[in-house]
Amino acid sequence: MIDRPNPLAAPIRGTAPVTITMFGDNDRLDHALSQELGRRGCRTHAISVDTGWLSSAANVICRLDTVAGQRALESLANRKHPHATVIAVCERPTDELSYKRLRDMCEECGRHHDVSLIWHSTVAETSTTEPPPLEQLAVTVVNEVSAMVSEEDGATFSDRYLDLA
Repeated sequence: MIDRPNPLAAPIRGTAPVTITMFGDNDRLDHALSQELGRRGCRTHAISVDTGWLSSAANVICRLDTVAGQRALESLANRKHPHATVIAVCERPTDELSYKRLRDMCEECGRHHDVSLIWHSTVAETSTTEPPPLEQLAVTVVNEVSAMVSEEDGATFSDRYLDLA
């Protein structure tokens, strides 16, 4: 069973609409994330090109498996920017060097920003599981957005793994 809060009972950060900046590829996962965020009363600002970090971005979903997401987080790690809450999402790399590089970059950002890294297994194109892996990933990421946006600003880093099998 998937943990999907009632959108009317659990809007993100009360009644004022929150805008979430999404750095990704405008693919199926980004659409699932936008749909789930919209269902919970959020607006989205989607970035699918290599812009680096936008200093106006305060609440962010950063897809590290995309050029836009990776460059945004690299830019955030290399410069001083206003405080941001970042949920970084990525399929866990199979090689240890890539895994360590991405984790270290997120941990570095966590020195000045709130960063939660969600690693996940491969998202199957077709699946007989209920809920489908893409929907399960989107709900998990938006649950993390909801939890982090509601907390006090700070500088933290956490990571976890989501098995979509």
